[in-house]
Amino acid sequence: MATSEGSARIQFKALRGFPAIGDASDKLETQAFLAASKEIVTVIESFGKLFTPVISDMNGNINKLTKAYGADVLKYQYLEDLIVLNVNVDDFAANALLWLKRGLQLICTFFENIYNDAQAKEALKQHLQDAYERTLKPYHGFIVQSTIKIIYSWVPTRSQLLGQGDAQAENIEVLTTFLPRMRAHLDSIDALLKAHNLDDARKV
Repeated sequence: MATSEGSARIQFKALRGFPAIGDASDKLETQAFLAASKEIVTVIESFGKLFTPVISDMNGNINKLTKAYGADVLKYQYLEDLIVLNVNVDDFAANALLWLKRGLQLICTFFENIYNDAQAKEALKQHLQDAYERTLKPYHGFIVQSTIKIIYSWVPTRSQLLGQGDAQAENIEVLTTFLPRMRAHLDSIDALLKAHNLDDARKV
């Protein structure tokens, strides 16, 4: 018997998500991007209190970008303008966007792994580990990597995050459109930062 959707910690249908992008040349609206990023933080919050350092880091970068955007909401209506107009002036916003993008890439890759898992395995540690190694690990020193390894060992199960039965099926169905839109935003931001030599590869 299917469980109620309340058994799922995450209900993707309740999230507005990242807006669709017409084509690669479309600019990303700053406000919509920040709103969608905040929603991703609520998703991570459902992982449990051990993930507080990840949540705090992402919130910190969202707040920095929100502050930069708030300085002139018309001038910085688009994320590209917020970054490009400040190149060689102040890398405050660019650095915040760089690290926020990496955190979002981690979560996007994690849920892509879950979505593409034909066996629908309950244990998600391997999916998160793979996502970390492909996104954030190259930019983390040994101490940070060791800390992250402990945190990620406590990721909830598939059923805990997405529910069971109809609830899980619904979440997976929503991810069919949610994840490609999120990935499109991240690829666009990645290209923007690289085009302006802002993709700092130094480790922390």
